[in-house]
Amino acid sequence: MLIRTGLLTVGLLDEEAIAIITDVLRKRLPGVQVLQTQAVGSQRHWVADTLIRWCDEEEMDLIVTLGGTLPAPGPSSAEITPEATGDVVERPLPAFSESMRNHAAQETRLALLDRSVAGIRGRTIILNLPAGTATPVLFLNGVIDLLPALLAHLGDHETAPVAEDALVIV
Repeated sequence: MLIRTGLLTVGLLDEEAIAIITDVLRKRLPGVQVLQTQAVGSQRHWVADTLIRWCDEEEMDLIVTLGGTLPAPGPSSAEITPEATGDVVERPLPAFSESMRNHAAQETRLALLDRSVAGIRGRTIILNLPAGTATPVLFLNGVIDLLPALLAHLGDHETAPVAEDALVIV
């Protein structure tokens, strides 16, 4: 299955982080093709506009944002990725956010400060990951095994797995 993917860095373009996340996605999700990489400034509407365009016009299956997820003081324009994503998603995936943070927190409790969110717009999954090179991989590893099942559901595949299939009634 082809997984049309976009990687969006918030703030400066982080080519090293993009390369690392691309490598992890390709190794763990056969069929990933990174079709878009871009950096946008820390302006909420710039992030939201790019996400909307990639979801609605480019018809990406998966969008991963990098950066802009830490706490920031007051009405700062910094660290606005979760709010911009919230403006765009139609159906939040709170368990993904929780799983990413919990997985990363096994390595560093500071991961619990991260405000990354995940959600669905149309048939596109949007995942926020923190900035850096190691931390985004920790976060992504918390949910990457669930992405094929979620993509199957969004693609309306008859073989999309459900939790009931994995349960054994005793």
